[in-house]
Amino acid sequence: MNLEETRKQIDELDQVLVETFEKRLAAVLNIAKIKEAENLKIYDPERETKVLEKGLAYVNDPSLRDYVKHFLNDVMAVSRSYQKDHIQQHIFLVGMPGAGKTTVGKALAQRQDMDFYDVDALIQEKTGKSIQNVIIYEGEEAFRELEYEVISDIVTNKKPSVVATGGGTVLSEKTVKLMRDSGFVVFIHRDVTRILDDLDMEIRPLLKESIEYIFRLYEERYPLYEKVCHVKIQNASSIGDAVNEIIDALPNVER
Repeated sequence: MNLEETRKQIDELDQVLVETFEKRLAAVLNIAKIKEAENLKIYDPERETKVLEKGLAYVNDPSLRDYVKHFLNDVMAVSRSYQKDHIQQHIFLVGMPGAGKTTVGKALAQRQDMDFYDVDALIQEKTGKSIQNVIIYEGEEAFRELEYEVISDIVTNKKPSVVATGGGTVLSEKTVKLMRDSGFVVFIHRDVTRILDDLDMEIRPLLKESIEYIFRLYEERYPLYEKVCHVKIQNASSIGDAVNEIIDALPNVER
């Protein structure tokens, strides 16, 4: 078989591959509708593990196993993304303390007729302690684990909602993965000088040292916020404008 004949064979295989993938996405969409009706989460790691195991069992050539594994993981990632684009999902708001996550989140939830959750408030309710005291007496690592547990509970047990996270939630890789797999992450950006103008230093954990510390924190976390988010919006004028910007940016959100 010469080069042109081999290329033709690949073209024919690609056609079959695309047609099969379209059928798979149609089935994925049906699953998405069932999940939405039954309030089930998009990301189901146990199911994906089983799909991967079944797929790898079909491999005839052991030397291709790693390539097939990579291919199947990509297929499942695209499928998750396709589902998220077609059903309502959680909206996670990230950003600096004082950026307006809670205020914007409540307004967005009201506009979209969704429930609203504040992760810091839920942690305080769960522990009976202030965020500051949790960090002081139990440590920041324990606090990050509490953030993960609270967000995991929302993802597992609550219908799609708007969730305002803490300023440092993005520091936990597993929490970031959970949010990105379970919905849309929106970076609420506000200029640090405006945050300083409004920030009440008595109620914001981790921000009591100095203005220099706040600027340093901003510089350290800004790249993380940009990295983990699906959408970045500016909270520079009115709350209504910020809400409209989120609604315009996200797929499958009623306008």
